[in-house]
Amino acid sequence: MSAQGATAVVERPAGSDQPLLAVEGVTVRFGGVVAVHNASMSVPTGQVRGLIGPNGAGKTTLFDSITGVNTPAAGTIRLEGADITDRPATWRARRGIRRTFQRQQPFGWLSVADNVLAALEWEGGGGGIAADLVAWPTRRRIEKQRRQRVDEVLELCGLTDIRETPAGELPIARARMVELGRAIVSRPKLLLLDEPTSGIEHEEAEQLGEIIQTIRSQDQCSVLLVEHDVAFVMAHCDLITVLNLGQVIGEGSPEEVRNNPAVRDAYLG
Repeated sequence: MSAQGATAVVERPAGSDQPLLAVEGVTVRFGGVVAVHNASMSVPTGQVRGLIGPNGAGKTTLFDSITGVNTPAAGTIRLEGADITDRPATWRARRGIRRTFQRQQPFGWLSVADNVLAALEWEGGGGGIAADLVAWPTRRRIEKQRRQRVDEVLELCGLTDIRETPAGELPIARARMVELGRAIVSRPKLLLLDEPTSGIEHEEAEQLGEIIQTIRSQDQCSVLLVEHDVAFVMAHCDLITVLNLGQVIGEGSPEEVRNNPAVRDAYLG
């Protein structure tokens, strides 16, 4: 477990009484294998929540349930109080749940800027093909607004200098920032980050931590992150949930988790 990315803990905004995300008794099975068993957790608006545990603990599987990649065998997932357990991944993404993956997946043939812009295109511009053909003023205005937002995100993620570079030519750290930019450009309600510091250096992890705190404070975006860099999690998370063998074995502030005997035995050593 790396110590990279450790920074001073910043002051946290208070969460709301109503959680943005509520995971209630979720169980996920793959055939006869129980990957997640009766897991519950919640994430208030504006909170950064860590999800840690040993390899194979079920963290990514739980992520996949929250984002709609898999459907739990039991339990409920709620977004702003509404049951979204059976909603598809696309529906959830368009209502404010965005994520990155352990293995970066940019559109390699597109430029950095177009990768980020692509995350806004589903919204459409109104008027259909006819509006494109006649350069309808409303369509031009929407396009201008989108490109301005892309410029803001490129600046935040430190990508302005390579905006025209094909994403497939980038090293891992830059490719991860492209995926992060693509995930946050639409100002999501909930951002899920799966191993975001994997393969990046200390300075890049510090930049990532600053971006997380920026979008949390500016956009009131909640963040749920799976991460093996315990120092990064302790520095940037308000609360931490710990999974082992598919079950929640601990939850609390960084200090409470660090001092939890069950967590130390299973993961922190």
